Amino acid sequence: MILEIPTNVHYDSSLMGIDAYSEEGRTEVSNTVLLSHTFTFQAPKAHMIDWVTAIIPFVHEPLNSGSVLKVLPSGEVDWESPCRLQVEGSHEQGITVKSQGGDGSGLATELVIHGNPAKFLQGHNIFGSDDLLSLVLDTFLTVASKLNLPLTQETIDLVREGDYPLARVDINGMFELRTLADVKNWLRAAEFKSKTRHGRPSSKGGTLYWGKHSRRWSIKAYSKGEEIQASKSHKLAPQFKDTPLYDFAQNKLRIELTLRSKELEKIGLKTARSWQKETSMRLLNTYIKRIEMSEQIALSTKVLHELPTYLRSTYVLWKDGHNPREMLSKPTFYKHRAHLLQHGIDINITVEKVDRSNVVPLVRVLEAKPVQIPDWAFELGLVHHSAEKLTNVG
Repeated sequence: MILEIPTNVHYDSSLMGIDAYSEEGRTEVSNTVLLSHTFTFQAPKAHMIDWVTAIIPFVHEPLNSGSVLKVLPSGEVDWESPCRLQVEGSHEQGITVKSQGGDGSGLATELVIHGNPAKFLQGHNIFGSDDLLSLVLDTFLTVASKLNLPLTQETIDLVREGDYPLARVDINGMFELRTLADVKNWLRAAEFKSKTRHGRPSSKGGTLYWGKHSRRWSIKAYSKGEEIQASKSHKLAPQFKDTPLYDFAQNKLRIELTLRSKELEKIGLKTARSWQKETSMRLLNTYIKRIEMSEQIALSTKVLHELPTYLRSTYVLWKDGHNPREMLSKPTFYKHRAHLLQHGIDINITVEKVDRSNVVPLVRVLEAKPVQIPDWAFELGLVHHSAEKLTNVG
C-alpha cells in the first residue's frame, strides 16, 4: 500500500554551524514498515564571490560606450548617462564597465566594474574564489589591458588594498545531494515550508527567491545542474566539454546571497578594504540562518476567518485529511489551490492520517552536504589562483 504523506519540513538546530532542515518525502506503509526520507542542511564550507559591483577611483579618458540621455521638448539635454561596455575575458565570458564622474577637464574619475569576476577570469562559476580583493584586482588589470587604459602604480596599489566602494556583492555556497531529483525535492519543500522577514519565497523557472525585490538583501536557491543545461547564459563554454565540471554540477544545490548598497553600508562592508578572509563565509551563514523552516503550515485564526467561505471549507476539509481533488471539479480545485498557495497551503499535497503505532520507521537520510572545491579543479587550472584548497573536510 502506497500513501502520500504531506511534505513536512522539520527544524533542527542540533547541527554545528547553521541550522539544519529535514523533509519527510514519499512514504510507503506495509503493515509494519514505514519508509521515509529525511533531508538535512548544514553550513557551507566552500563558497565564492559570484558578483561584484565595484566603483574604482581612476582618472582616465572616458570609455567610448555610448550614452543614454533625456531630451526636453525644448531640445535641451536634461541628463546624460554613459552606457556600460561589455569586455570579454580570455574564456569569452564578459563583464561590463563604464566611466563616470568628471574632473572638469574632460576626464572620468571612476571606473565601475559590474559582473561576475569568476566567470570573467575562469570562464565558469561552478566554483571559485571568495577572495574579493584578488578577484577585483585581477578583473581590473585584465579590463585595463584589454581596453589599453594606462595605469599608474598608485592606482594598482589602491585597488590591491581595497580602497574603493562596493555597490553590490553576491556570495554563494554549494551543497551536494544524492541525486538531481533530491535537489528538486529540497527546493519544492522550501517553497511551501520556509520564510524570511521578507515573507514566503517566490518561485520562477525552478529558482526560489526570498526577498527578490528587496533593495537591501535577498537569497535565492536553485539547481546548478539544471541551470547549466537549461539557461543559455549559464551553459558551459565548449572548452570545458571534456572536463568533469558538467557531471560535478548535476546533483548540486546552490544558495546565493545578494547584498546591495544599503545593506553593505548598514553592516559596515561598503568599502572593499573592510572584507577579511572569513567575511564571505560569515555573511553567507548569517543570512541563510534567517530562512525559517516550519514543521507544518497552518493558517492563523484571523487569516482563516478572512477567507471566503468556499475557500475556508476547502481548507478545513484538506486539513482534516480529505482530498479536495475528489470532491471538487477540476477547474474549481485548481482555482482554490491557486488562492490557498498565496498563504503557503498546497492542497495538492494530501494530508493522510497514518497510524504509526504498529510501524517501524526506516529512515534514509539524504544530506545536503557542503561541497568543497575538488582537487581536480586545481590540477586542471579550472579555478582562480586565490581560491583556497581545503583539506580534511568531512
